[in-house]
Amino acid sequence: MNRPIAAGLIGNGPHAQALLAHAAPLGRIHLAAIAAAPGETATAGPDWRSVVQDPAIPAILAFGPAGSRAEIVATALAAGKVVACPPGTDSFTGPGILVPAGELAHCEPGRRGLAAIADPGFGAIRSIYLAIRQPRGPGDVLDDLAPQAIDFILAAIPDEITQVRVNAGLLFGPTRDTAVILLRSAGDAVITVELSRCLPPTLPAPGLGEVDIDVMGAEKSVRITPLAGAVRINRDDGTTLAPWFNAPVLSMLSAVEAAIDHPATATGSLAHANRVAALLGRIRAAA
Repeated sequence: MNRPIAAGLIGNGPHAQALLAHAAPLGRIHLAAIAAAPGETATAGPDWRSVVQDPAIPAILAFGPAGSRAEIVATALAAGKVVACPPGTDSFTGPGILVPAGELAHCEPGRRGLAAIADPGFGAIRSIYLAIRQPRGPGDVLDDLAPQAIDFILAAIPDEITQVRVNAGLLFGPTRDTAVILLRSAGDAVITVELSRCLPPTLPAPGLGEVDIDVMGAEKSVRITPLAGAVRINRDDGTTLAPWFNAPVLSMLSAVEAAIDHPATATGSLAHANRVAALLGRIRAAA
């Protein structure tokens, strides 16, 4: 189980940049090939299709723009690869293994929170409140932020979501920048999701931005604040945040390793990704 794992990195999104900037070994995984995703500016590297089809590369990291991932993931899964990809609205089939690469589920506070929720002593989930706030700017929050929120919620709740209500609109700019999503599960858990690009543009909000998650169980509760995983430094010329948690992409790589070592235990990952995609489709239809 200690053999090296060759991975192909496709795309230049935030996870890819965090991976390339990581100034330490990546465990057993090494980047055997780096390629541009469809729609990105091609470099002197290989074509992404040749990376996916390379029999010496068992793992594919699809970290390009959202619109480019579906083709990459479908091709890699058909080739039997283990594929890490951020959550989205596309459904997939095997025979490969899809590792959901949700940022909230893989950041250190999120992983610890999900472990606490899964503990039998936590009790049945009664409610979840999840808010993601980013600085004002372009982009549809249902496209850009809802996948991360829903990925985390469905990682916490195995029940079917029976009710979906959405109120979304334009409050600060020309694109849909605010949404409130209300969900109810078959187990009567009430989930409230608030997504908004409402913060001042000058406010430091790295990564997903300002995130608050509160989960109430029958016996315990947990509060998860991923942005608190940094030291806030105040100076005369402004405020910066110095992260002290590892980037979520390192946890994603650990999940890729586990899927390669124990493929039988990773079969639920594809079902989870498709469950996320299906619920995102219902949310868009209700907006």
